[in-house]
Amino acid sequence: MLNICIRCLLISFIFFPSTIGIGAESSSEFPPPILNTQSQFTDKRVFGLKYNILGIIDPSPDVIPLEYLPRDEYGFIDWSKAINEGIIFPKGFVIKGEEENIIVLIDDIIIRSKMDFMPDVLFSHDIHNNWLSCNNCHPKIFQMKKGATPISMRGIWNGEFCGRCHDKVAFPLRNCFRCHSVRRDTKQSSDK
Repeated sequence: MLNICIRCLLISFIFFPSTIGIGAESSSEFPPPILNTQSQFTDKRVFGLKYNILGIIDPSPDVIPLEYLPRDEYGFIDWSKAINEGIIFPKGFVIKGEEENIIVLIDDIIIRSKMDFMPDVLFSHDIHNNWLSCNNCHPKIFQMKKGATPISMRGIWNGEFCGRCHDKVAFPLRNCFRCHSVRRDTKQSSDK
């Protein structure tokens, strides 16, 4: 009997909102508050989401499954090879007015290892230019002059220098010889 009364009461609130003081006859001096919610049916679109022709968020994936991406000799995804083979296309954008400030630097830099047993590091600007602009790293993380930033592996492991991206969105740091790839007795033309 109690369940029937509760159901009747709920139905009356749904179909007869005036029973709880809501409706056109409301004599409130203040307008009802505007709720700050956004549904998938609004005109506002969120940057980065995909929408169908009706303006509804499209949940279908537009990504390539990781098993289809090329791997390096250590089994990690080789993002640069995926770009060079045309498998993926990084989305880029340019802020209006800064189009003329885009610099593409293709020079490789040899960073000398501080330990005798470790090969030197080959830093490729060309590979990093596929993803980043110069101001992502310069001058906040690295000074523009070669050797001006005191890079250390301890700092990299603590999320500084190269560690700002590697181990987070780029290949892991435990893949030592992916960066330490230049034999120490090799003389490079960019080494001055």
